[in-house]
Amino acid sequence: MGYWEADSADATDFWISPELAAFYELETDDGFIAIAKVRERYLSESRKILEAHYAACWAGQPYAVQTKLRKPDGTLLDCVVHGEPEFDVHGEVRRVSGIVRDITQETSALRRLADSEQRLADFVSTASDWCWESDADHRLLPYPKSLAGNAAFQTVAAGRKARWELAYAPEDEAAMARHRADMEAHRPFRDFTYTLIGEDGSRVSICTSGKPIFAEDGCFLGYRGTSSDITQLEAARALLDQRTRALEEAHRLGKIGTWSYRLDRGRAVWATELYQLLGFEPDRFEPTYQNIRPYFLDGEADRFRDMQNRVLRTCRTEATDLRMRHADGTVRDLAVICKAEIAHDKVIGIIGTVQDVTERKEAERQLEQLAYSDPLTGLANRALFKRQLASMIESCARDGQSGALLLIDLDRFKEVNDSLGHAAGDELLIHVAAVLRQELGPSPFIARLGGDEFAVLAEERGMSHVALAGLADRLIARLSGPVNLAEGEAFVGATIGIARLPEHGATTESAVRNADLALYMAKEAGRGRAQLFDPVYAQAADQRLDLGRHLRHAVETGALKAHYQPQVDLRSGRVTGFEALLRWTHPERGPISPAEFIPIAESSGLIVDLGLWVLREACRQGRAWLDAGLPARSVSVNVSPAQIWNGDFETAVSAVLAETGFPAHLLCLELTESLFVDHTEQRISRTLTSLSGLGVRLALDDFGSGYSSLGYLTRLPFDLLKVDRAFVDGVSSAPEKRKLLGGIIALSHGLGMTVVAEGAELQAEVDVLRSLKCDLVQGFVFSPPIVSEQAPLVAIGIEHEAGRSQQRRNRVLAQ
Repeated sequence: MGYWEADSADATDFWISPELAAFYELETDDGFIAIAKVRERYLSESRKILEAHYAACWAGQPYAVQTKLRKPDGTLLDCVVHGEPEFDVHGEVRRVSGIVRDITQETSALRRLADSEQRLADFVSTASDWCWESDADHRLLPYPKSLAGNAAFQTVAAGRKARWELAYAPEDEAAMARHRADMEAHRPFRDFTYTLIGEDGSRVSICTSGKPIFAEDGCFLGYRGTSSDITQLEAARALLDQRTRALEEAHRLGKIGTWSYRLDRGRAVWATELYQLLGFEPDRFEPTYQNIRPYFLDGEADRFRDMQNRVLRTCRTEATDLRMRHADGTVRDLAVICKAEIAHDKVIGIIGTVQDVTERKEAERQLEQLAYSDPLTGLANRALFKRQLASMIESCARDGQSGALLLIDLDRFKEVNDSLGHAAGDELLIHVAAVLRQELGPSPFIARLGGDEFAVLAEERGMSHVALAGLADRLIARLSGPVNLAEGEAFVGATIGIARLPEHGATTESAVRNADLALYMAKEAGRGRAQLFDPVYAQAADQRLDLGRHLRHAVETGALKAHYQPQVDLRSGRVTGFEALLRWTHPERGPISPAEFIPIAESSGLIVDLGLWVLREACRQGRAWLDAGLPARSVSVNVSPAQIWNGDFETAVSAVLAETGFPAHLLCLELTESLFVDHTEQRISRTLTSLSGLGVRLALDDFGSGYSSLGYLTRLPFDLLKVDRAFVDGVSSAPEKRKLLGGIIALSHGLGMTVVAEGAELQAEVDVLRSLKCDLVQGFVFSPPIVSEQAPLVAIGIEHEAGRSQQRRNRVLAQ
């Protein structure tokens, strides 16, 4: 026995169970097979009968037809085809299903019973599993043979009771009353279904048919009929109903609706779930293209129609996301799948599903917002900026338009973070974002790239260089000045680099690079200004990059040299120490000034390795001079702020001293006032105190050229103060400089510090410094920086000349 099911009277195929497929010896496509292919197996005289009953079943009439089936090997089988309609709530047939049973053995046995031809005809006409009879009082006669079955089934086989006298299920009471009325009226009945309950609680579902039997004189004798145990079939049907309800519930929970469109009918058919999904009433809304089109958002209706046409043309399944308005006016995101419906290798229509994915899409949009926006300011972030910049460059190239990229960097932002805290820094960034929105309006694209760097993408639309510069100057003016924050007042400014698009960047990388170069040049020019990119900047950047590569190679190969400039004690004339100064000879360009390569080393981070090399080389050379028996002289080494902030500098110094064996008290580390820019004094104090604790002497270099805060001198452990060469140059002929220099020297002595004047080139300048009681002097007047081999000889010469000069002064005083 096998099961079959059809969902439409017009369908050309239907579903059959695996058992039925095996019975027919047919291959199916996921259980579906053409009806005509199945009917080919029946004898020609049976096909018309089956077709007629099948059609009648869709009109509401169940059937059971005995027929013959020809197997592929030519064998004929007797079988019974059952069909039963299923009705919807409106009494319309919504599905037809049934079973096919192999009764070959039964019919063969019946044919051999020649003495029961009439009974055989009655039995065959009802197509039964077993036969039964009842007497004139409607009591069932005991079945003559033993039948296997549970206790409930045995109550039927035992007979001696009318059917309504058996223990049937309570839910069958009304149906059983109608059945009793039929039998007492001597009416035939078909497919009466009921369930019996045994004493042990077992159950059996039975489908029975029967007709009344009368004697020749018309006297009623009883009933004769057939019955089938449909317990498994009922269980399968219940399971099918359960799965159908589960599928409907899944569609409801998943917000899924189905639809179909048949080319021959020219109209769409929506499932009830789809009406509910879109908020339409099935009785009031006809799902035509003209009716549904106004509910699509811009362009979505045409896109949906194009997809349907492609599916009809290519027979491929396609999926897309659409946006529509619900009947209540809200916008819904829909996931739509379309598939061609094919019969006999011919496209007959389209079937599809629609799922409401609004919540998922909204979550995706929120995630995209998080992925592409800066959480602090609400502006676009770097990822979205790059995507928007690429789009602008593409549209500029395509449409012949122009645009501009403005990179904005805040000046003195780190000071706000260090002095007022990171919360104040965040508040300042939010303020800057608000100012940019207010000043630029909704049209330009604004992004925060990270830290205190912002970007603006503007469509120029004929904007001149002057107008673009005016926009940048206006932004600088709005962003500069005092800002009132919760933690106090902050003073900031802004510097802007500008690149025109696509003139200054055909790719996102080149556009950002060129705008960044313009920003760098603006900072080099003094900050607080805007600078438009010039191709010369790119050439300079390439040269700096090339110089940086050669410099790194020089560090790695030991191509750098340390030169030493003597420091002379003006009172004794002795050379008390040397300052180690780095020198580099480029393989192609020759000697490169430290003023050129040191900034490159600092910007590339190479200064840390470079500074460590100079420190180690100076300490090694100082140790070598001591080992050669020369007088103990100090060695001064310049220290970059990056060396302190990018590592554990005091540990590095301690390691170098231990490695070279150079006495700590002979090492002097020179630090410039740039160390205090953008960094907290507390951390500087900890680092300098640790260095002083090693026994190393500390000098504040280039005093007067930077911030020149006297507070540093009083609070930090400096031993020496080096006066910038700007105060020394021309001091012999400038009384104002002499007064200022005298004040610096007196102040330093009052704080217990040794004063070193650098950059002296004239003897007259040395004489003024001596008169002002300056301690040490270094400069070309004594010696330029020289190689280590010449340094001791130069020191002897300086000391010898100092002795002779002192003798001359003594003679003058004696006269």
